[in-house]
Amino acid sequence: MAIGSIFAQGEQLIPPHSWGLAEGQLPVVSVYELETLDHELLLAEDTRIEEIQGRTNNGRLLFEQVDPSTVGVWTEFDDGSKLWQFKYRTAGAIATSVYFNNYHIPVGGQLHLWSEDKSYFVGPYDHTENNEHGRHALSEVFGDIAVLEYYQPAGVVGELALETRGFAHFYRYIEDLRDEWSRGSDDCEVDVNCPEGHGWEGPRDGAVRLRIVDGEFLGLCSGSMVNTTALDCRRYCLTAYHCTVGVSDDDLLLLQVRFNYDRSGCGSGAAPGSHQRTGVFDLSNSNDGGGNSGSDYHLIEVEDELLSSWPIFYAGWDAGGSGASFGKSIHHPSGDSKKISQFGSALISDNWGFASNTHWRVIWQQTVSGHGVTEGGSSGSPIYGPSKRILGTLTGGSSCCQGFEDPNNGCIGQNSPDWYGKMSYHWDGNSNPSGGDLKEWLDPINSGATTVFGAYKEDCSIEWVGVEEIEFSDLGVYPNPATSEVTYDLSNNFDLQLVSIYNSQGQLVKQVSTTQNFGQIQVQSFAEGLYFLTFTTKSGQQTTRQFTVVR
Repeated sequence: MAIGSIFAQGEQLIPPHSWGLAEGQLPVVSVYELETLDHELLLAEDTRIEEIQGRTNNGRLLFEQVDPSTVGVWTEFDDGSKLWQFKYRTAGAIATSVYFNNYHIPVGGQLHLWSEDKSYFVGPYDHTENNEHGRHALSEVFGDIAVLEYYQPAGVVGELALETRGFAHFYRYIEDLRDEWSRGSDDCEVDVNCPEGHGWEGPRDGAVRLRIVDGEFLGLCSGSMVNTTALDCRRYCLTAYHCTVGVSDDDLLLLQVRFNYDRSGCGSGAAPGSHQRTGVFDLSNSNDGGGNSGSDYHLIEVEDELLSSWPIFYAGWDAGGSGASFGKSIHHPSGDSKKISQFGSALISDNWGFASNTHWRVIWQQTVSGHGVTEGGSSGSPIYGPSKRILGTLTGGSSCCQGFEDPNNGCIGQNSPDWYGKMSYHWDGNSNPSGGDLKEWLDPINSGATTVFGAYKEDCSIEWVGVEEIEFSDLGVYPNPATSEVTYDLSNNFDLQLVSIYNSQGQLVKQVSTTQNFGQIQVQSFAEGLYFLTFTTKSGQQTTRQFTVVR
């Protein structure tokens, strides 16, 4: 059964036009052979780059300028419609995609890319992706032979432009979306929709995967959409500068931001690939060579509008300088669907490069579903304290699922530290940052605030100013372990609305609507095991505590 993803017009899957035609209605299209690459040489080169620069590459861009006027096969139909197909091979690739220097589709036209075996497609792409600069990129399809297809119904007016810049050859870190059990990251990583993610739905929906073009190199990083003190949910994304240092403005217009890329379940389930935008603008960075002399941040802006149907969260942040003794990071290790890692000991102020106290040092802990760490591709991801505000962004470290014999590779083990550039240092601590200090962008109203809460687009409003948020220390849950009932006690007068209990499998087992900040919940009917107690206020803020039921 063929599956696919849509990137241009909402959520309905629309397969390529040719798939609905009877056999023999189209001429045979010969395969256009692209350059063959040596994967061992690519891996050696990318390993050196990652050691020096930090960004994780997973492919190459094969520069090849083609367009429908010179290659491929056109077919005109009796009703006046027409179809163009171009089949190409990039031998040995596990996936491929297409990048354009000049992309312009007239209203009514549709572009697809599909695997030769018809197991996967992306599209339709259409006129809504047109920009004056003409840059655009498609998502990947699986296999080393693909068909680029353009269909134009009768009566369409306007000129088509599809001049390619090149074709992507991906050789590692590709999650096969045709298989719900496939994974691109190591096996200790924890899916964001496991129990560890309950109560963290907002930060989950703010995390993004970045696919970066830097000349011929195709690389992976993570980031998060962020709110501002104007509470306007601008299309701002915070990541690490080492992910993009040296990338030209032209190549930033080919950077792909993927939203809501997480599996529906814990360890399985579909991971939608449809929420994506191509092209960002450079706003501000740490101007530190990627953490060598600063905190390693880059603020970029997504170029095109985001669909209102996409559940995108604009994360809050805390630039006040305080650390935390509990929190999480949500990221895309090895470009995989979203994972979550948890720490339960105090963040330590530390150095990464030559400057002092630019970073937080963190040690990850074992949780009910695994031992989430970070990997290549996690760079730029946020770390959160219990208030679910960003405290920093990942520069690097030595945590990993399975330690390597050679510690120079950067991976030592699950209990090895990682370093996150401090949000407080991002704020105004870097020397002569390009584009101005981060505070100039995230505090555009000059409020002087160093914290802000997160919100979904529909909730971005000045009315949220002054709402007090639940801190982890505000909440008591006892006894723990419990046998017949559990008591919760919020030390301040929060506007509580809902108390929810999830079991270790992430299933909702009880939910209570209440405005009381103190109360008991009966658990005598619960099976023994670990549970998660999530508190939600009327303004949508949440915090979660664990407790255990014993007999």
